[in-house]
Amino acid sequence: MTAKPPTPQGNRRLLDPARPFPERVARLVRDWEEDGRADYRLVDGRALLALYCWHLDGTRRGTTEDDPATAAYVAAAFAANGGARGWDALLRERAECTCHGESWRLENISVCLGCLRYVCYRVEGPCCPDAAIVG
Repeated sequence: MTAKPPTPQGNRRLLDPARPFPERVARLVRDWEEDGRADYRLVDGRALLALYCWHLDGTRRGTTEDDPATAAYVAAAFAANGGARGWDALLRERAECTCHGESWRLENISVCLGCLRYVCYRVEGPCCPDAAIVG
């Protein structure tokens, strides 16, 4: 029998709204680097959706400081979750937007980087002060 892989521990740090999202990412990447790039420090689910959308959005806008460690972390988390196949499967999952209570596939929903709640296209702005919506 194969042992079940450990639950990603990075989710807790990334989903904690106590600090701005870029600070959460930086801390997560530092922890991962200091722990020898341990897989259990990676993220999955909502945290992966937020991280990857934030990364893609920042890359498109030229606003993400894509240092090598952060780029490596994003790539490792993406790969650990099945790469492109895993990403496609994640996007087919459904979630309820917290703004209107409607169910959406994740490919059609956004994430507030402040509180990490799912929001639909009808929301009029970020839920949290100084937060962006990605997705």
